[in-house]
Amino acid sequence: MRHPWQYFLELIWPSRYDPIASRERRIALLQAGIAIAIALAAGPEIFVAMEMTALLELLGAILFLSAMAAGAKLVALNICNALYNIAFPVPPVAVVQCQASVPAKALALLCVTGLATWCVALAVNGWWVGAVGQPSRN
Repeated sequence: MRHPWQYFLELIWPSRYDPIASRERRIALLQAGIAIAIALAAGPEIFVAMEMTALLELLGAILFLSAMAAGAKLVALNICNALYNIAFPVPPVAVVQCQASVPAKALALLCVTGLATWCVALAVNGWWVGAVGQPSRN
C-alpha cells in the first residue's frame, strides 16, 4: 500500500513521462495555484464576494420573474380592452346628439352603462389580474 504522500508526489511529479498528460497536469496545477493565490490575496473578503454573487443571482431571478408578471398583467389588460371594444363598441356621434331616436339613445345608454360597469369591475378586481395560482385574498 502506498503512502498518501506518494500519491501527492505522483500528482506533482509523475514517474512516467506522457507529454499530453503532463501538459494537462501542468495546466491544472497552474489553475489550482492561481485560485489559491487569489483566495489568499483576497483574505476573508472572498466569502463576502461569494455571498454577494449568490445574492445578485437571486436578485436577477426575482427581477426577471417580476418583469414577466408585469408583462403578463399588461397582456391581460390589452386582451380585456380588446374584448371590451368588441363587446361594447363606441356609440356613434349621431346617437349622442339630441335629435337621435329613443332606441338609439337607449343603445347609447346601454353602452355607457356597460363601460361604467367594466371600469368599476377593473377598479375593484384589477389586482387579481395576472395572479394565477395565488391564493384568494378574502
